[in-house]
Amino acid sequence: MLRIHQVSALLFMAASGYMMWEAWELEYYTPVGPGAGFFPFWLGVILGAMSLIWLVQLSRPAGKPEEGRFLPDFKGRIQIAATIAALVLTALLLDLLGFQLTMFLFLIFMLLFLGKQPIWMSLIISAIGSVGVFYVFGKFLDVRLPLSSLSLLNKLGL
Repeated sequence: MLRIHQVSALLFMAASGYMMWEAWELEYYTPVGPGAGFFPFWLGVILGAMSLIWLVQLSRPAGKPEEGRFLPDFKGRIQIAATIAALVLTALLLDLLGFQLTMFLFLIFMLLFLGKQPIWMSLIISAIGSVGVFYVFGKFLDVRLPLSSLSLLNKLGL
């Protein structure tokens, strides 16, 4: 069990190295601010550092993982499949329904059905995570998130 965790940490370190290498090919900084390579480079640095910390923790005697199954049980695999399906569906519906409605539905599904959170908390977080993020990105960051391509929803500002 320890060996598979160590191999996983090394694979994440390799992925972070590849991410930093590819990001280095992009423009790091432009006259108006960070370029296309800035965010992926630092994401790779953080991933590499976290992977290294994980590997060091695994190598210490007190950091040995519990013995047991590495892969999740049937219920866990269903949750993973449902999460991947929800992400794919979100990507497919983004242009049709717009950011606000699509993200609201995605967050409701993730929080209420998969996360088993109370409905009031799911509604509040979903509203902030969809409408609030749309407003912040549009108003303060001047980043246009997709609006719905359906005329009815588009007239409502969604």
